[in-house]
Amino acid sequence: MSRGDIVLLHGAFVGGWMFEPLRAELSRRGWRTHAPDLPFHGSSFAGQPPHPELHNQRLADYRRFLEDEIARLPQQPVLVGHSMGGLLAQQLAARGLARAAVLLAPVAPWGLLPHSLGEVAGPAGLLMKTGSLWHKALAPDFAMAAEYSLVRVPPARQRDIFARLVPESGHALFEMLLWWMDWHAGSHVSAHRVKIPLLVLSGDDDRVTPAATCRAVAGRYRGHAVYREIAGLGHFIFGEPKEADVIGIVADWLETHTAG
Repeated sequence: MSRGDIVLLHGAFVGGWMFEPLRAELSRRGWRTHAPDLPFHGSSFAGQPPHPELHNQRLADYRRFLEDEIARLPQQPVLVGHSMGGLLAQQLAARGLARAAVLLAPVAPWGLLPHSLGEVAGPAGLLMKTGSLWHKALAPDFAMAAEYSLVRVPPARQRDIFARLVPESGHALFEMLLWWMDWHAGSHVSAHRVKIPLLVLSGDDDRVTPAATCRAVAGRYRGHAVYREIAGLGHFIFGEPKEADVIGIVADWLETHTAG
């Protein structure tokens, strides 16, 4: 008998493929898993120029896409979101669309101040490189990925993962990374509306969403969130040496904090 549905929400520059190892374990434990590709994020877009419509995509567009995916399910799902997907999971949870959620290295919502120099330097570097974010789509950059998101992935695997990356909407990145400049508050989360069990998981070597930031995200949901930090874990998680630890923690937590 199925435990229910889990929707896995991927982050920027990737697709649902990144959850393949986690999906295998969750399926083995009786879950129905779904890992939809956000618009213009499917495997066919890897290694290609940005789709002409990608730069128009905002976080709200990604969220509405996921809302439609969730509406097709027979019951309310559990959400597992990584990075940008962790932010989208928070927004969906605040809209009452989940019965539990796991946030893996989540992007912080609007209003949560940076906790490291890297969180300031990264967006500043993007601005210097592009001139502006919200009118463009950005292609993946290997040097930046290797320094930040793939830093804990063994070098032999970095190129394989990079070959699967896709361009990302600069507007969505702007709403996440430069939220203090976004008058529309596209990354805002009504934290008081989140009443479900949450697991927030981070690594102590995450250079994109540092452990201190993820800890602060968990702090927004006091009484509902459990925070776990893993030594030696970076941002990408999957493909890293500590991948199996994360998969075990997530699968075990779901067994004890969800019903049906």
